[in-house]
Amino acid sequence: MHANFLKHYFLGFLLVWSFLTNPIKANNNDELYQSRLAALKTSIEVNYHPAVRTYIEQYLANPELIKSLISRSKLYFPPIEKSLKQKNLPIDLKYIAAAASGLDPITVNTNGNSGVWTMSYAVAKMYKLKQNTYIDERRDLVKSSLAAAQHLKDLFAIYKSWPLAIAAYGCSPVQLNKGIHAAGNSFYFWDIYKVMPASCRDLYPKVIATVYILNYYKEHGIRMVEPLQLPVSDTVWVSKWLSFQQISTATSVPIEVLRDLNPVFKKDIIPFSQEPYFLRIPADKVSKFSTLRDTVYRQYHPIEIQPIAIEKDTTEVAQTPVESNHQESKANKQTNTRSLKPIKYTIKKGDILTDIADWFDVSVYDLKAWNPKQTKRGKVKRGLVLKIYVQSNKTGYYRRINSMSMTQKKRLKRRD
Repeated sequence: MHANFLKHYFLGFLLVWSFLTNPIKANNNDELYQSRLAALKTSIEVNYHPAVRTYIEQYLANPELIKSLISRSKLYFPPIEKSLKQKNLPIDLKYIAAAASGLDPITVNTNGNSGVWTMSYAVAKMYKLKQNTYIDERRDLVKSSLAAAQHLKDLFAIYKSWPLAIAAYGCSPVQLNKGIHAAGNSFYFWDIYKVMPASCRDLYPKVIATVYILNYYKEHGIRMVEPLQLPVSDTVWVSKWLSFQQISTATSVPIEVLRDLNPVFKKDIIPFSQEPYFLRIPADKVSKFSTLRDTVYRQYHPIEIQPIAIEKDTTEVAQTPVESNHQESKANKQTNTRSLKPIKYTIKKGDILTDIADWFDVSVYDLKAWNPKQTKRGKVKRGLVLKIYVQSNKTGYYRRINSMSMTQKKRLKRRD
């Protein structure tokens, strides 16, 4: 019993000691962080606030995360700075990307925002970045950086304040405006901070913490970190269906390397396109890729279904598979045909081909092949009916898309 008393007495002493000393340590840290940030010459405001300490200490608790961020910053900051300069913006806005994604191009957060800038679907569409089943240009460092720079420039034109522009980037101007109104129409970020939702208020303090970490990591015991290395690469043009597996087999480039060089291709597939895509491959493999181009393409034969009109009924079009490989057996072709079943989709206001293809997990090329009249010139008109071939065991899932609202259909893309 005496031992138990001593044990509880000792634990109580530790709790009291922790309570008495931690506030002092926190205050000392606040003064240290504040003085160091004040000594920096930055082109955006990085005024210290106790809310910033949480994010600084999250970084300091994970040295490997700091090392990864430093390594990636040495590779990704130069092209990001170039994009910001093109828009005549402060290059210190690069810290937004570092804070939001850790400079990982394939980042996807809980809201479906993606890329190094964790850009939302709506913002990407606003600035004409392509997004579908196979492509997400939010993962393209140059294109997304130019779009983010323009978006930040537009937000600054509204708020005349980088803290508020950054907050609006983190959620939306609508949400930020609600916070401004709730704070008595104050335009000082830290006045608004208390009444803003977490999605709006967290990004700016984290940006300040990231500025601190990337400028003072050596003072916290982290020494020289090598930059992230990617192979020296060159670009080739690709306009036909092609998988990373085919390229890897033909050129001996590991699939992981192709993914690192081409994060824009979400499913390791380059889809058919009338406008060719740039593919980055190691520079020493470019000539080999060109030599083996025909061999590479012959390795992949997607099943294409071409329409054959019967009688005069244009809404009920018979479909038959076209051999993409002349050596394919008749039995195999019948099996492939039986696995697909046609369903109908009525085009709604705001629909575009790339979105429709994404919702139904098919390609734009297939949609055009199945509906040549309805998709003439690559455009669709409201009220027309498309015939779409889907897996026969998923017809119930795809049929319900026809009655969904646009908001519901956008959620399908986010879950992709």
